Amino acid sequence: MGFADLHIHSMYSPDATTTVRAVLKQASDVGLDVIAITDHDAIAGALEARELASQYNVEVVTGAEVTTSEGHLVALYVEKLPPMGMSLEDTLVWIGHHGGIAIAPHPFNNLPKSLDLQSVMNVFNRPRAKGFLKGIEVYNMATRAFGDTAEKLSVYLPLAKTAASDAHVYWAIGVGRTEFHGSSADELRAALENASTIPIPHKGKMPAPPLLSWLRYFLLRKLGYLSDAPSASSPVNTQRFDRDMLLKAMKKLEK
Repeated sequence: MGFADLHIHSMYSPDATTTVRAVLKQASDVGLDVIAITDHDAIAGALEARELASQYNVEVVTGAEVTTSEGHLVALYVEKLPPMGMSLEDTLVWIGHHGGIAIAPHPFNNLPKSLDLQSVMNVFNRPRAKGFLKGIEVYNMATRAFGDTAEKLSVYLPLAKTAASDAHVYWAIGVGRTEFHGSSADELRAALENASTIPIPHKGKMPAPPLLSWLRYFLLRKLGYLSDAPSASSPVNTQRFDRDMLLKAMKKLEK
């Protein structure tokens, strides 16, 4: 059995803090076989990761978290970035025509960037698009308070169930993972298309409150420092972010 995290952000996302090399290093350290870097309307991080992946014994699925007119959609197994702002149906058709598949991330939580139930249900009434939506996140570390709704409703949907980290900081990678038969990206795709994946949510204690942890690293990035995994095998500029420094950073940003 293999393990994947199919929703990870790198510094190619404006609200994330981890370099591509650090993503790969952390993924390897926590025992992931396959990852997808899915930056916000950007695919450069995923393409870079694929070139470096062999150095970390991790396989990379190229993709992006795409903004549709109805909410975010994770596009996987694509080589190009889908256009922003199209309808969900047109975005799914675009992804399918470019050889990819899609997953509904953090759905049904009433947040403005998430797909609602009606949008997802409409896909199944549109033959040109329904074959390309293959999965639904039933666990997402960033919005785990809403996981029960997605998990309960997913029982009635013909979609693969996935768990993902939606990591914006390095330590969150793998906090939420998807189990599948095999260990390769091709075998993962087959499992998604057969709806045979198993979502595995994080059950242990978080290293830090997610929002506070993200805020620390995000402010560090805004101040011009590079936040990175301490064990990453790449030159980085890091600085410990204690409470006093956090307060100073917040005051500086307020000016």
